[in-house]
Amino acid sequence: MGSRMRGRIVAGVISSIALCAMASTIALPAASAAEGTYYSSKQPYREPSQQVLQSYSAAPQGYETISTQVVARHGSRGLSSYKYDALLLKMGETAQAEGGFVSDEIGEEFMANIRAIIAANVENGYGMLTGQGATQHQGIGERAYERNKGLFDSAAAQGQSIAYESSGESRATESGENFKLGFDSASGNALANSVLKANNPAGSGAASVFEKSPDTLYFHKVKNPDGSTKHGPVYDIAQQYTDFIDGADGEGNAIIGAAMDYIESKGEDVSRALLSQIFTTEFLDNIGKDKGQYSWYNTSDGKKHADKDGDGLDDKSGQDINLFWNDAPGADISKDKNARGDMGKKITSEVDAAMDLYNLYIIAADMQEENTGSHTFDFDQYFEHLDANTANVFAWILDAEDFYEKGPGYEGQSQTYSIAQPLLDDFFASIDERVAGGTTAATFRFAHAETIMPFAALIKAAGSEQQAPAVADPQSDNDVFTYQNNAWRGENVTPMAANIQWDVAARSGTDPSTGKAYTPVVRMLYNEQEITFHDGCVPVADGSYWYKESELKRCLGMNSVSTSEDPRIVVDTNIDNGQGQNNSENDGQTTQGNASNTTASDAKAGQHKGRPSSRLADTGAAVSIMVSILVTACIAGAMLMAVQCRVHGSESTRH
Repeated sequence: MGSRMRGRIVAGVISSIALCAMASTIALPAASAAEGTYYSSKQPYREPSQQVLQSYSAAPQGYETISTQVVARHGSRGLSSYKYDALLLKMGETAQAEGGFVSDEIGEEFMANIRAIIAANVENGYGMLTGQGATQHQGIGERAYERNKGLFDSAAAQGQSIAYESSGESRATESGENFKLGFDSASGNALANSVLKANNPAGSGAASVFEKSPDTLYFHKVKNPDGSTKHGPVYDIAQQYTDFIDGADGEGNAIIGAAMDYIESKGEDVSRALLSQIFTTEFLDNIGKDKGQYSWYNTSDGKKHADKDGDGLDDKSGQDINLFWNDAPGADISKDKNARGDMGKKITSEVDAAMDLYNLYIIAADMQEENTGSHTFDFDQYFEHLDANTANVFAWILDAEDFYEKGPGYEGQSQTYSIAQPLLDDFFASIDERVAGGTTAATFRFAHAETIMPFAALIKAAGSEQQAPAVADPQSDNDVFTYQNNAWRGENVTPMAANIQWDVAARSGTDPSTGKAYTPVVRMLYNEQEITFHDGCVPVADGSYWYKESELKRCLGMNSVSTSEDPRIVVDTNIDNGQGQNNSENDGQTTQGNASNTTASDAKAGQHKGRPSSRLADTGAAVSIMVSILVTACIAGAMLMAVQCRVHGSESTRH
């Protein structure tokens, strides 16, 4: 065989091997853990794959990571309070007394499941982290250190510090404690004691290092977790938000109420399909104030009691209101205040009952380690026989409430997410302090879904960009938030342990394009997945995940910021595009891939190309296409080699 032919075959072999190897190492996006299960915002945290962890882009050449800013939701927890389980127990007791179960066996199993999950929550503590939740944050802490090992090793060597903050709620602080355990373990305890002193500690012992920061991490309520009341501008923000959700008449926001009424009406048939596995048709036909005799309140006798004037007496009977508190069996209220039911919670419709059962089903996914022994429960059995479209409606209803009240909400309003402005201000303030010479290398904040959802909507993170129509009287699905017309999903936006992390890199010296110090650059990780900022933000180069801080202040609406600085990093055109290969020398040219010298005004208008996807679904599609191409090329290469070997077989055997 001629040398050129041998060269072609060798090249074909090498190419095919390389393509096959690439195809085997590129992981297709995993199917959603909630696909077919529909856990909504109770989705357990999905640990990132090794492919994701190894794919992070480096900062532009010449820049070194100097800080990381993090906000995270608490990890998997049990039920936040004695509520859904309490009401279903009342409903079940009535069904037992009235012959409302489909069979005695089904009724006994249902009641056993309810009592078991109550017992598990009493033992674990209502609202507290479960074993899963602790493990989730330990892992996130370990990976936070590994991702920025150079930063933290340098901080330890220079005697710098780490700041830990909590909303003040116990489960948030406990999440932070577990994060710190993982972080300290990974770092060999190098920074275990190098912690910024807390002026207002979130607790004693391990909790004492956490600064209680409800103004930036619990901004949605006037009352803080410790019972104190906010003051000043943060009080005004919380009160305005409360007034917006409650409506001028105190009966709720009209547009949100109309949307939820429409969406919940879609749950009537699926609620009957779910509940009819357990309860008789006659019993279900009699649920509701307008339909029959059955309704249940979260009180000791299951009837409506309230003390609206605050005199300590029931509004109707005049009896001591304390007689009607509903406490979880076996709970010590002096130690677990969340084990006492909220009297205002109720079941007055089949949809109410079905949603309560759905809420037990989804929280069970976060209580796997507690679902054992004398309190073993099984709520999957009630949902596994429903078709996907049926089960999906319950997630839609729950997601819709969060979307309208804590996420992007409806068009023409910003109150549902502008409440997160103090947190965004704090991110930038912490970055600026560090750039100015501050010695705090990282701030790790631990909070809630009510923190993550509005923050994601405020910065228009992937999946949180789009609002719903503002329709006062919805007549079709087009008038409201649906899974068909909006990408927002609780399972992606705010799963348990959801986190948003900004890594910050800086460069010493003077930027010749501005005559000032180099502007620091920032990249974002959402649930440890590197993503772009929204389309109105311009990265330092085409295809880069890194952005100048000045550009982020502009595109994220920091009103006090006005800059004409070019968002691009100006580098030698012979060097790569700002994903770890930029030359520290600057010859006044634009980044490779942007040789047309894009102007600052063009860039600010979002006229840039080659951006990586900010959506996991888009990223997955791109990877799928790439894998298909590689596999096809691999097969084609193998076929070509076979043909070449067959044609030249006799020639090759002679050698």
